[in-house]
Amino acid sequence: MTAYQFWNGLKTIGGNIVEIRTDKARVLCDFGLTVAGQTPEKDGEKSELEQFVESGSLPAVEGLYNTELFKEVALKSYTEETLETAIFISHLHLDHMGGLRFLPSQTKVYLSHESYKLYNELININEDRAVDCELIPFDFDQEVEVGDITVLPKHSDHDTVGCSAFFIETPELKIIHSGDFRLSGINPERVLKWAEDAREWQPDVLLIEGTSYSFDENSEKQDRKLLNELTLKQELEDLIAMNTEALFVINPYIRNVERLKTFDDLVKEQGRTMVWEQAYANILHVFYPQDRWTILEEVDTTSSTESIQAAISLKTIAQQPGLYVLQNSFKNIHLLELVSKVVYLHSNGEPLGEYDERFSQLKNFLEIKEFEFLSLGASGHASREDLLRVAKIVNARLTIPWHTFNPELFCQDLRSKELNAIVPEYETIYQRE
Repeated sequence: MTAYQFWNGLKTIGGNIVEIRTDKARVLCDFGLTVAGQTPEKDGEKSELEQFVESGSLPAVEGLYNTELFKEVALKSYTEETLETAIFISHLHLDHMGGLRFLPSQTKVYLSHESYKLYNELININEDRAVDCELIPFDFDQEVEVGDITVLPKHSDHDTVGCSAFFIETPELKIIHSGDFRLSGINPERVLKWAEDAREWQPDVLLIEGTSYSFDENSEKQDRKLLNELTLKQELEDLIAMNTEALFVINPYIRNVERLKTFDDLVKEQGRTMVWEQAYANILHVFYPQDRWTILEEVDTTSSTESIQAAISLKTIAQQPGLYVLQNSFKNIHLLELVSKVVYLHSNGEPLGEYDERFSQLKNFLEIKEFEFLSLGASGHASREDLLRVAKIVNARLTIPWHTFNPELFCQDLRSKELNAIVPEYETIYQRE
């Protein structure tokens, strides 16, 4: 018998965790924290892990954690678990992997080679925390066996490197975990390829993300120009060409390595110098070791000199702003006090959106400085139309929408495409014999 159970993510963006188990083994897909989720209040009597489990920020999965020091939460410890267990991470966004630091060292966690490389460097530059669990990189289209469960990772497209979809097979069930994906990115052919492969595989269940169903698409189109990775590049090129005197400041997401490289290349083509904080230059150099990067002197320099083309001071930038484009992360926003004539481009960097209280702090700072603010981001998620397209191609016996605030609407649209769909529930175990 095979059972699957949803632990989180049914009506949230991110934090989606599903468990598939047989009598011999179990696999969990993703292990993140919900976007804008609440961090539990600290209790000196309890461990951080117990507080996260007690608050629901982490799922109360039996036999997964070291619970020996728990004070109140009654949960079987990992030392008592007999099922072979593994966790598969679809990509390195915190809402899909932020809970890994709570897992014991014996836990096997599989992720792509690119994700593994990115994670190690994020730890090196203090952009993420080290973990005790065993990280094991996999190859796409190479099966991983966990007891009597087989997992086949497929390369996908999202706004971070190394993203995956998973084809999971047990003796009784074929189930697909789509991960986050889009058709508007650099490599839409990857998504269409795994969708066509899935159709041939004839899955019983497709778990499909539905982020775009969380928002009113018509309202978004009215509020701002919706860009994809290609039109975003053209937009930046046009902005630089039209405004030759202003200093452009870009706030991108450090985990979107491909976009960082696109910015660097484009800025050079426009005759300006792209100036990076050291941490961003380090990430870029890991993936593009043949290139050299110009860094900002005012931010701590810790990488080897072989990756650095030049170091530029804010004083130099302020003297000739039209010669540079400056990357600036929110934690270093105070450095912008030293420059003027700024066009600030928010490109999916932190703070990610208005749900984060830091976003209002950012906007207030820019208003006081009288800097122009422009949104220059592109979604990592498929549009509603593209979600339905992929679901229709896969044509699973059952399609389950999640990773959205509004799974009911997504479910309704799936049914309108003559697909069998349900909105699942927590604390329900779905079985296949």
